[in-house]
Amino acid sequence: MVEHSCLSKKNSYIPGYHYLMRIGHLINILALYSERLAKTIRHLTMTGFIRLVRNTISGPWLDPLWVKTRLESPFQLRLI
Repeated sequence: MVEHSCLSKKNSYIPGYHYLMRIGHLINILALYSERLAKTIRHLTMTGFIRLVRNTISGPWLDPLWVKTRLESPFQLRLI
C-alpha cells in the first residue's frame, strides 16, 4: 500500500498508472489464451509487438461501412 499512498498524493500520476495496469492486464490475457504470442513477440521483437498493440488500439482496422452492413444484416450465432 506504500506505492498507492505515494501515488495518491500526486493525482497526475494516477491515470498513467492505471493505463499501465490495463496494458499489463491485456498482455497477461493475451499470453494466457494465445499459443502464438511467444512466436509473434520473437518475430516482431518486443518493440514491434508494442507498436502492433498500440496501432491496433489507436487505429481503425475495420472498414466502418463493412461493420455497419454486418450489424444491420440478420445474423445467427452457433455454439458448437
